[in-house]
Amino acid sequence: MKKRIISIILIIATLGWMCFIFSLSAEPAEVSSQTSGRIVKKLCRIIDRDFDELSPEEQFEITEKYQFYIRKTAHFSAYTILAILIGSSAIPYFEKVRYRLGISFVVGVLYAISDEIHQYFVPGRSCELRDVLIDSAGVTLGCILLFILFKIIENKKRSI
Repeated sequence: MKKRIISIILIIATLGWMCFIFSLSAEPAEVSSQTSGRIVKKLCRIIDRDFDELSPEEQFEITEKYQFYIRKTAHFSAYTILAILIGSSAIPYFEKVRYRLGISFVVGVLYAISDEIHQYFVPGRSCELRDVLIDSAGVTLGCILLFILFKIIENKKRSI
């Protein structure tokens, strides 16, 4: 019963994370840029205590410079988390690790593709192959981390 409850929680978390990604992708370009711009400004204030003393033009220039990297890191990280959630959700349904990882990879990459297609229809957004590749790299890292975790758990079970 406990395993079933954990399984349901993982499935809900996975679907919730997918909805979170979808909601961010549904933001028009202007809103999305403002959101990431605020995050970049907060990071700049943490890294450079004198950031607020710069002129608005200098702040804008710095924010624009780092915004691209923050956005792509967010893509990568979101899909790493998604792959981990999908693979964890697959535990009760697939005994073999390679099946769990395969499901995680395929579903993660397909979701990345569908997400980019979705963005094509959002005002000011576009469908970019680069983002699919970044998202897929995040999925790949998530699968690698899951593989390592599954192997650690497997080795611990053997040693008991």
